[in-house]
Amino acid sequence: MGDDIQDTDMNRIQGEQIFSVVQPQRVSQIIEKQLREAIIRHHYRAGDKLPSERELAEIFGASRSSIREAIRSLEKSGFVIIKKGVQGGAFVLQKGDTKGITNHLRDVLRLREVSLEEVLRARLIIEPEVAAEAARNVSDEDIRLLEEITADQLQSFDPKNPVMQYDRNPRFHRILAELTGNQVLMIIQDILMEIHAHRMNKIKLDKKVIKKITSQHQGIIDALKKKDSKLVYDRVKAHVLSVHKMHAQLDDQKK
Repeated sequence: MGDDIQDTDMNRIQGEQIFSVVQPQRVSQIIEKQLREAIIRHHYRAGDKLPSERELAEIFGASRSSIREAIRSLEKSGFVIIKKGVQGGAFVLQKGDTKGITNHLRDVLRLREVSLEEVLRARLIIEPEVAAEAARNVSDEDIRLLEEITADQLQSFDPKNPVMQYDRNPRFHRILAELTGNQVLMIIQDILMEIHAHRMNKIKLDKKVIKKITSQHQGIIDALKKKDSKLVYDRVKAHVLSVHKMHAQLDDQKK
């Protein structure tokens, strides 16, 4: 009898270690999970339009407000895009469109207030390797585009409004990631640059600093022209460290 009680207690303890308390879910969360799984399993493919709110409400036996909430969650997590108008609706995002995912993860990281040093370490791990891989695939057309972006960044600098224009700078880094052909690296690069841009979008710089940044970009381009992966790696690493130093100095000035 005593052994039976001990066995029962042991089973209960093991069960507590293995399982967790069941959490109630809203109807919209259940619907979202099923729709997400349908997209992942390619029942709905890139560009496909999901059934209308009314049709989904009938399929799931749920209210249209629950359907609407589920669709909005799918949009926020980067699975669909919602278009307005007569021909509008929820459409599965095209392959390679990572904006929804990037924005969501960017907001999560901003909410956690990642430090400048954490951003630096992540960039040093990812960006030089991405650029070295890009050097193996870069074409003459890619080089021309990178040079146009770099020249435009310098020429468009306005000393009367010297806020850093990071709509161009992330594009430079984004192209390097695209040249790897690796979607995971593209997403990671986008997230890093979104966080970086958020820190920089209110910083006022002078012409000298802009020239330094664009000169470093040109140095990276020159190494890409040679398809020298080691040289590209070293120059991107030096560029990331240089920009980090500028960040740290500006942060110290604010204190």
